[in-house]
Amino acid sequence: MTRILCIALFFALSLNISTSAQAKSLEKELKKSVKYLEKVPEVKWLKIVKNNVIVGWKGFPSNFNLLNTEAALKGTRATGRAVNVWSVRHTQKKWITGTRPYLCKTTAKNGTVKRTTCNF
Repeated sequence: MTRILCIALFFALSLNISTSAQAKSLEKELKKSVKYLEKVPEVKWLKIVKNNVIVGWKGFPSNFNLLNTEAALKGTRATGRAVNVWSVRHTQKKWITGTRPYLCKTTAKNGTVKRTTCNF
């Protein structure tokens, strides 16, 4: 009985370790896929949290909607997971995903945009 319990515990621990390693890999791939945003003059900072990209904007470029959509699409293609791109003001550096206020949110999954509130 002890042997079965030890084996079950081993599998549970190995699953937990691989899950956190996968999360780090997901964030790394996501960061690489949206790195181009750092070259946009209006983007002051980027933050990656799990499958969320948070973009701090100072001003609005003429292609604001396209940049948000493109970031979500590139992120989902790079990771194979659903990706949310949150646009906030550059002064909201400590902003937490899902809270208000935010400028807009774009969600992409399986290589397509599922939902966007970016209508500027």
